[in-house]
Amino acid sequence: MLKKVAYIKPAFVLGCLLLAGCQSLPTPEQPEKKVRPLPEKPAEIHTPSGVVIKPYDQEEIIRKQLKVVVPEQKSSQKFDDGHNLPAFRQLMQQVNTAYAKEQWSAAETAALHAQRLAPQSPEPFLYLAMIANRKQQPANAESLAKRGLSYAQTDAMKKQLWLSILKAGQMQKKTATILQAQTALKSL
Repeated sequence: MLKKVAYIKPAFVLGCLLLAGCQSLPTPEQPEKKVRPLPEKPAEIHTPSGVVIKPYDQEEIIRKQLKVVVPEQKSSQKFDDGHNLPAFRQLMQQVNTAYAKEQWSAAETAALHAQRLAPQSPEPFLYLAMIANRKQQPANAESLAKRGLSYAQTDAMKKQLWLSILKAGQMQKKTATILQAQTALKSL
């Protein structure tokens, strides 16, 4: 029986300590702090180095959400792509003549020179894409026509480039390219 009492006493003491630790004591009331008005700012502050500081009152900055409305612009950007250069015109005439005579190498060489003269003109890219299609290089034709599309400004030029992409897609049997070209042609 003595052994049982020996075990009960430490458990009882431990339980009492735990309950005493959970108890909260009331916090003493703190007196309210009185807010003192800010002292008025002096008109000027003179520093020991002789600098005069003139403080000014600044109103509080109020942040507001602004609503910006940008009107849609339907007019496309027109830029000088170099197609008016006489040398470019002459080279494009050579390209057209060589293409009509089915001289693919001569047409390709002249188109590459024209493309170097006016790198943002879509015409050389159109001819290079058509020549690549004729030479059975549809992947090259597709990439050249897509590059020309990035510079095309008129619907007629875009239509010609999309037709080249369509032909290249048909040669490669790429249904995604064919569908993309067909939907673009319908929208023009």
